[in-house]
Amino acid sequence: MNLLETLDDLLQGWRPAFAQMRTFTRARRLTFGLLVCMRRHLTSQAICATGRQFVDWTSDYRLCSRCAWNARQLFDPVFDRLAPLLSSPDAPVVVAVDDTLCRKSGKKKIPGVSLARDPQSPGFRVNFCYGLRFVQLSVLIPPGVPGPARALPVRFELAPPAEKPKKGAAAEAQAAYRQEKKKRALTVVGRQAMASVRQSMDQREDLHYRQLILCGDGSYTNGNVLKHLPERTTYIGRIRKDAKLYWPLEQTGEKAKGRPRRYGAVAPTPEQILHDASVPWVKVWCFVAGELREVSVKVVGPVYWRKAGVEMPLQVVVIRPAGYRLRKGSKLLYRQPAFLICTDGKLDLQALVQAYVYRWEIECNHRDEKSLLGVGQGQVRNPEAVRRLPQLQVASYSLLLLATLLSSGFERTGAFLPLAKWRSQPVRASVGDILALLREQIFARLTAASEKPLLNFDHLADQAALDAKSTKKPLAPDTLCTAAA
Repeated sequence: MNLLETLDDLLQGWRPAFAQMRTFTRARRLTFGLLVCMRRHLTSQAICATGRQFVDWTSDYRLCSRCAWNARQLFDPVFDRLAPLLSSPDAPVVVAVDDTLCRKSGKKKIPGVSLARDPQSPGFRVNFCYGLRFVQLSVLIPPGVPGPARALPVRFELAPPAEKPKKGAAAEAQAAYRQEKKKRALTVVGRQAMASVRQSMDQREDLHYRQLILCGDGSYTNGNVLKHLPERTTYIGRIRKDAKLYWPLEQTGEKAKGRPRRYGAVAPTPEQILHDASVPWVKVWCFVAGELREVSVKVVGPVYWRKAGVEMPLQVVVIRPAGYRLRKGSKLLYRQPAFLICTDGKLDLQALVQAYVYRWEIECNHRDEKSLLGVGQGQVRNPEAVRRLPQLQVASYSLLLLATLLSSGFERTGAFLPLAKWRSQPVRASVGDILALLREQIFARLTAASEKPLLNFDHLADQAALDAKSTKKPLAPDTLCTAAA
C-alpha cells in the first residue's frame, strides 16, 4: 500500500476511542484537513480543505470541545504496530521524554496559558512569553542499519501550572497553592505519562515482557521520577556535574550510636570522574552527527544518590566532549561533556549511549509539530478543546510517521517528489517530503476520478455544478481530503 492507503488504514484504529461513529468520521475528516491545509493550521482551514465551508460546520467545531472521545487511545495504533518495528523479539522499547511550550497570545481568555521562559531566548538574556506547557513521550524506532532513528509520539499531555494567588492572599490560599504546585509539576505529569505507557505495553502480548527504557534530560532526573518508576522500567538521564554520590555501605558488624547508616563513603562527583586518570576510558561505536563514530566514555558504579533513594543503585556514565572544527584547518573546538546516570547496571554500554543520543529525535518532533503541523495554532477557548486539539494533531503526526515507516521504511525512496538540483540527497525523508507525497497521492486519486485534469487547488471548485440556491460556487463533493476515504 502507498502512504495514503497506509495512513487511512491506521486511522481506522481510532474507532474504539470515539463513542459514536459519526464523531469518528468527523475526526478522520478533520485530521486529513489539518495535515494537508496550506495556510495556518486552524479548524476553519481544515474545514475549507475538506470542502465543507458551504455546509453546516457546527459539528466540526464541537469535535474537540463537546464530543466524547479518549485522546490517549488515539496513540494505540502505534503500540499495536510497534513490535515488528523493533530490532529483535526481546529488544527493549526506548522512549524519549521532554516538555515543550506552545506560544499563545490570549493569556486571559485561554485556559492553561501561563508565563514561562521563552525557549528561543539567547543564553545571555532570559525572555518570557505566554504559552501552553505539554509533556511529550516518543517511542524511538531504530533503523536496521546504522542511521538516524524515528521518534513516534505516544503521549502529549497538557501540564498547566497552578495559578498563583495574588499578593496578600490568605494563608489558606497560599498553602493550597503550594500543594497544587507540587501536583502540577512537570515531573509529576511526566511520571503519570510514563506509567500510562508502561500500562499500554502491558496490555499487549508482544510488548508486556519487554523492558521500557526512558531517556530524559536533567529536569526529569529527580526523586519525583526515580522513586516512582514502573516495573520493568529503566531510566537514563542527565545529572548535575557536582551531584553528591555515595558508595555502597560496607557492613562492619559494629554497632554505632544513633541511627543506622544507609549510605557508604562519599564517591567522586561526575566532574571528578571526568578528570580522574585512574578511571579508564572505554570506546563504544554509536551513530552520532550523521555518521558512525567512536565515543569515549567512563563508567563508575554502583553508586547511590539521595534523590533516587538507597533502594536504587546507579551507574554513572561520563561522555568525553567531542571535538569539531568550524572549517577545514581551523582551530579544534570542543563541546560540553555529558554526565548520565542509569538505573540498570547491567544495561549494555553501547545501547545506553545510543539510546540517549537518539533522544535528540524528540526535539525534531517539537520542531515539526510547531512549524509544519501548526500544533498550538488553534484558536480555541474551551478547556477541553485547548487540551484535545493539540493531542489530535500530534496523534495524526505520529500515525503519519508510522505510515511512512510501514510503506517506505527509513529510506527516501523514488516514490517521494524529486528535490531541487541544489539540494543534497538526504538520508531519510523529511516531514515536509512526507506531507508533499500525501498531497500528491490525494491529487492523483482526485485526478483519476474526475473527467478533466486538476491543475491546482482553485480547479477543485470547477469540478462541481453551480448550486442554484447559492451565489458562490461550492467545492467538489470529492475534494482534497474527502478523496482519501
